[in-house]
Order: sequence, then structure tokens, then C-alpha cells
Amino acid sequence: MNLSRRGVLGLTGAAVAGAILPGASRAGAAEPFQRVYLGTYTASGGRGVGKGQVDLATGRLVVDSWLTGVPEPSWLDLAPDGRTLYAIAETADGQAHALRLNAGGDPSLLNRQPTGSGPAHVSVHPGGRHLIASLYGAGSVVVHPILADGKVGPRSDVKQHPTGGGRQPHAHQSVVDPSGRWILSVDLGLDLVVVYELNVTTGRLTEVGQTRFKAGAGPRHLVFHPNQQFVYVANELDSTVTVCTWEAGRLTTGQTLSTLLIPSVVRNYPGEIALSPDGRFVYVSNRGHNSVAVFAVESGGASLRLVGNPTCGGDWPRHLAIEPGGRWLYTANQRSGTVVWYPLNAGSGLPGAEAGRLAVPAVAQLRFG
Repeated sequence: MNLSRRGVLGLTGAAVAGAILPGASRAGAAEPFQRVYLGTYTASGGRGVGKGQVDLATGRLVVDSWLTGVPEPSWLDLAPDGRTLYAIAETADGQAHALRLNAGGDPSLLNRQPTGSGPAHVSVHPGGRHLIASLYGAGSVVVHPILADGKVGPRSDVKQHPTGGGRQPHAHQSVVDPSGRWILSVDLGLDLVVVYELNVTTGRLTEVGQTRFKAGAGPRHLVFHPNQQFVYVANELDSTVTVCTWEAGRLTTGQTLSTLLIPSVVRNYPGEIALSPDGRFVYVSNRGHNSVAVFAVESGGASLRLVGNPTCGGDWPRHLAIEPGGRWLYTANQRSGTVVWYPLNAGSGLPGAEAGRLAVPAVAQLRFG
């Protein structure tokens, strides 16, 4: 299977509705605001890495500032101490960037390191000493040390996913399990999740297992249930979610169900998967159908039930995020260049009527900080 990431994304310089609201400085700790960072595709009109804030009473998102020095910063992650933001440059050569945050949360470039072809995702190990990049283009997983000053160091390890049989690896995401011991690498091209053990002293990976998904499923992103016993995997190419059990480095597939209540007349490509903070609901963005799949979590996390496909409020919801308090859902609609927010019903998990929207050209991700 030869997949083109850009072909699936269908990046275009889409027209953007509305205007970016004027920013404001971050409020004091006693005020109900939550900091947020945004990644965008600069080649399609994005402005770089955005820093903003969310009013938790109204859900309103305001962008305060933009850092323009990072090309194609499509994915961001934050250091555990909150002092450094890390961004990948989703380019052919691929780089990992360390961005130092000042007292107001505004980022500035600290350093950059080559990471490899076409990175799609980056995550910070909870110990704060390692950065893990997933290379969609190269089909590999890379570990970088995080130096004492927060800078990204040269690669400490690279693990190439297998090739052959006419299939090309496309590592799309690497997630650290809650214990910090294992790395789960999701490969869309191989229908595979590879589990590695990370040596936190050397920064090297040892493969401990592989979990095969249905041929053509295209696993893209995953999320852990808070009880750490279950993992939910969004499959991009067959528009499904798979429930997996997790035990000490072993991932086992179980229930698989559609992200659509009614089959779509257009091709649909699930993007992001997220879990409500209380672990009761799973959310998946449906690109193509332009909706959000809302699943109720049942049987202590062992099964899901699809309860709705409300609109995402735009075109091509590449990412979605739930603010840490679980009150607001934000959809990042890449092609329409909008972030739209909705209140979440605590009982049903379903979003209410649209509460607001903000123009963010070529938006790729929201990261609460």
C-alpha cells in the first residue's frame, strides 16, 4: 500500500471565514482562563505557532500572538514543567524545534534538530528527558534527548518499521503509556501498532511486540482510558475505532465499530481521537463527513457505543480537543480554517449548539497548556 500523506490531507489554501479576534495578555491564575497553543500549516496560509487563551466560562478562544519561524508546525507538545514547547516541522527534511516560553507563555525559538523525513507527531516523555517523533515519510520512530536547558539534542535512537510486500510504513503517532515505560507507535501504512520499551537512561528503544489491525484499517491515533487497561485506536482508512486491552506492554485488539451512525456518501477519514477527562466518552473527528463521532464508554472501558455524529462546524476536522475541565469541545477544521467550540453535556457527552468560532487558517492542532 503506497499512501500519500499530502494526498489524504488534501491541503489547500481554503478561503477563511471571519477574522482573528484581538488578543489579550494571559489573565492571572485566579481568573478562569486556560492557555492554548495552535499548530498550523504555513505552506497553506497558516501563521505558524499560535499562543492564546480560552475563557472557561464562555469557551471563547482568543489568539494573542504568533511565532512565525517554524515551518509547517503541525504538531506540538509541552514539557512537564511547562517551560518549553516542542514542535515538529512537517517537511521533507523534518526538524524538531524547542520553543522557550516566557512568563506570559509566549514562545521563542530555543533550538532545532534534524529528526527525519516527514514527521507527523511529537510527544514528550513524562520524565521530561526524551522527545519521541513519528516520521510518516520515513516510516520510523526517533528518540531525541531533551537537554538540561530544554533544548533538543541529536537523535539517540531510530527504529525503522518494516517494509516489503508492496506496503510502505507510515508511522503516524507515538504515545507513551501511563507508566512511562512503553512507547506505542501507530503505523497507518502497515496496519500495525509496534510496542517498544524505552531505556530512560540511554534513550534507546527495544521492540517488545506488534499488534496487527484489519488489513486496510489504517490505524492513525490512539488514546488510553484513565484506568490504563484499555486503549482506543482511530482507524483512518476504514472509518472505525478499535477497542484494545493493555497489560504490561501487551496490546490486544477487541471490538471494532464504525465512526458513522449512517454510512456516508463521501469518503471519510477519521483524524483525532480524544477522551473526556472522566473517561466516560470518546470523541473522534470525521474528515469528509465533517462531524464528530461521540461514543459512550461502557463495561468499565471494555466497549464503546456510538451515540451521535454532530457537526464539526467546518470542513476537514483534522484535530479536536477537550479543555482539561471537560466543559468545552474544540474542533480544528483545516480546510475551512476555523476553530469552533461547543459546550459539552456532562450527562450525554454530546456537544450543544455552537458557542463561537475563530478564523485560524490551515489549523492543524490545538494543545492546551
